[in-house]
Amino acid sequence: MIIVDTGFWVALFNNKDQYHLIAQQTLTQYSTQPLITTWCVLAESCQQLLQRSQNLYTGVEKLIQLMIVFERQPQKFLLFHLENTHLERIQDLMNQYQSLPMDLDDTSLVILAEELRNGRFFINMIIEILIPIAGKIKNPLLIFSQISS
Repeated sequence: MIIVDTGFWVALFNNKDQYHLIAQQTLTQYSTQPLITTWCVLAESCQQLLQRSQNLYTGVEKLIQLMIVFERQPQKFLLFHLENTHLERIQDLMNQYQSLPMDLDDTSLVILAEELRNGRFFINMIIEILIPIAGKIKNPLLIFSQISS
């Protein structure tokens, strides 16, 4: 199972994105692994796809394509839901990493990784951790971490 951040979805569904080809190759490379993300990440992805589209119609079409992927392949593309029980942890993480800053979508991915690790899953191998270093994203790409059952 692979936890996926916003950059992947934006690159995958925006053919003008500089990482579009890499996103497609990554999707193919990990085709046997389910991809999981959060609603927060999905919302941010939608916002960025709209902002980067030539016009509203094109942007909405990309959003629909993104939603269809989750609808048609629910075993391959999974959505994690934050619960009220996560609110305190969200605040703790935002306070702890406010110098980065860590926003809601980043925090939701950390909580997702924690939840998977505490359940029947554990973190097997970190592929990419999207942490800003000196004001830059080390690699604005895609995959946050790989989880195996």
